[in-house]
Amino acid sequence: MSGIAGIYNLDGRPVDRALLGRMTNVIAHRGPDGSGHWICDQVGLGHRVLHTTPESLQEKQPLVDDSGNLCLTLDGRVDNRDELITTLCVNGKAKEQITDAELILKAYEKWGEQCPQRLIGDFAFVIWDRVKQQLFCARDALGVKPFYYCNDGRRFLFASELHQIFEDSSIRREPNEGMIGEYLASAITNQEETLYRRILRLPPGHYLLVRPGYLRKQRYWDIDPTYSVRYQNDEQYAAHFLQLFKEAVRCRLRSHQPVGVYLSGGLDSSSVVGIAHMLYREEALPNRGFETFSMLFPGLACDESAYIRDVVRMWGIKCTTVSPEELNAPCYSELVHRYQDLPDYPNGATLDPLRTLAREKGVRVLLTGLGGDEWLTGSFYHYADLLRQFRILSLIRQIRWDSRVSGIIFPPFPVLRVGLWPLLPQSARQAIKRALRRRDRLPCWVDPQFARRTQLTERIRQEPLGRRFTSFAQGDLYKKLTNGWQTHSVEMEERAASWFGLEQRHPLNDRRIVEFALALPEEQRWRRDQPKYVLRQALRGFLPGTVRQRRTKADFSHLFAEALKTQGGERLFDSMAIMSMGWVDRARVRSMYQQMAQLYLQGDEGYITPVWPLWMVFGIELWFKTVFLDREIFPLRGLHIQEANSQSL
Repeated sequence: MSGIAGIYNLDGRPVDRALLGRMTNVIAHRGPDGSGHWICDQVGLGHRVLHTTPESLQEKQPLVDDSGNLCLTLDGRVDNRDELITTLCVNGKAKEQITDAELILKAYEKWGEQCPQRLIGDFAFVIWDRVKQQLFCARDALGVKPFYYCNDGRRFLFASELHQIFEDSSIRREPNEGMIGEYLASAITNQEETLYRRILRLPPGHYLLVRPGYLRKQRYWDIDPTYSVRYQNDEQYAAHFLQLFKEAVRCRLRSHQPVGVYLSGGLDSSSVVGIAHMLYREEALPNRGFETFSMLFPGLACDESAYIRDVVRMWGIKCTTVSPEELNAPCYSELVHRYQDLPDYPNGATLDPLRTLAREKGVRVLLTGLGGDEWLTGSFYHYADLLRQFRILSLIRQIRWDSRVSGIIFPPFPVLRVGLWPLLPQSARQAIKRALRRRDRLPCWVDPQFARRTQLTERIRQEPLGRRFTSFAQGDLYKKLTNGWQTHSVEMEERAASWFGLEQRHPLNDRRIVEFALALPEEQRWRRDQPKYVLRQALRGFLPGTVRQRRTKADFSHLFAEALKTQGGERLFDSMAIMSMGWVDRARVRSMYQQMAQLYLQGDEGYITPVWPLWMVFGIELWFKTVFLDREIFPLRGLHIQEANSQSL
């Protein structure tokens, strides 16, 4: 993990060295091992260095090729190194002396704009091509590495963190009401927009070409809907998955320092621990230290101590633990000041003490179990697939099995919603809505006029399932992959870890595993009452029986309720700037908080439903007050905001 920054003056003016320096220095936490700058007339590239692999110790960035025509700045890691070294015929050096930055430059020399699809790994990089007089920018398939940019026609700026762009004082902070609406509705669908007008992110799996008067964004990676994985028995599916999973973990263990793993006691993180330990022991991978890090919640329903102990006992590994009494309440206003963006979520901020301990122990790489829930759990839209195939008995059995899984109850309406409704033609759906006098519902706490002004219904409406894929379940998983929530959550994770000088790596978010998971028949993702069926089968012998057979999943929504209480409770919603802006309905928000607080006090799990939107309301309020009111950039209903509302992004 590192950090990047850059300037391309499209009007031909020389680069402001001081601005490039500020954009690079403000992310010093991302690169404690130093910085580098490269400037050539109207182009300047910056880099912050964090060494996390043996090869990175040799790296000097920004990196210029031998011809002097190409210069690269990279935040990231290449995982298919051996394949690239062979294909690109990189000779004359030992493998450990060939850096990832060098491989990407050579890949661009050979394949040009097609080079990102040849790369496996987590990356965001920019290459200045002097001959073509263009910037080539690319982001990895899952968006693990962030990439923000701003193009005002005069200057193109890019950065690893959004606030770097505001080091240019000419960039105006203007709220993007459309995206604000998505956050307030807890329905983030857009992968490209940010909370600011004219500041965008490059979507995952895309590249960007920039020249004076020209900007083109192009997807380079996508799921192939025709690709399917079909075997004769469960053992063959499990063997294929295990092969992919081992490689996904193996390439992420590459580090010149000790490696840590977040161990929650859940199926996903425990699987990463088991495979990593096996690889160290049986395949003689370089082991410079391996340790797990866990949060404990004694006495609470979300406590997973017993599962954690079973994993630690099975492999005889070291485990560092932190309990709630050791936590300090995060200063959310400080986070907003730092990033000029939404604060971290309470369940993510809870991991900060573990990140601190990992850094103190010399760990720079932390593996996680993220991705397992998204790609291997399956989809309830499988009901529509069973109905379409007239497998009525199978549907009834599956509904019964699902009702046995903790926390999942299926009254008739949801079954109709994910079973029958997707099968209806669009015209039939519209006719039913008209007959029932129903419209697409928006959250009651969002102001109706604001919703109409921002066309919020259109922004958050989901396309009908099954159009692209042969299976409704696969179509639903694909929507998760391309949904704004996925991009947002991955970015928040990366941002939080980078503050501590750590690189998080997610084996289950490996591109190869995602492609495999979406090509599986649904019975390999969810069989009877067993979600992640193929993972459970593949990890026989790598997990304690208690973990492998586990059906429950810890819920940490109580952290949100407690955080809202410590931040002021109901008083938070007495007088809010975003209410004065006409974005939310004050009475509805207050009522929602009162309902949530009462349910939480009674121990009723119904509090979980309102606690997430309440946190989003709190987060947007804190962001708006911090960025716009405290800085006195706008008056509350100032001219600039009214102008911004009248323009499209």
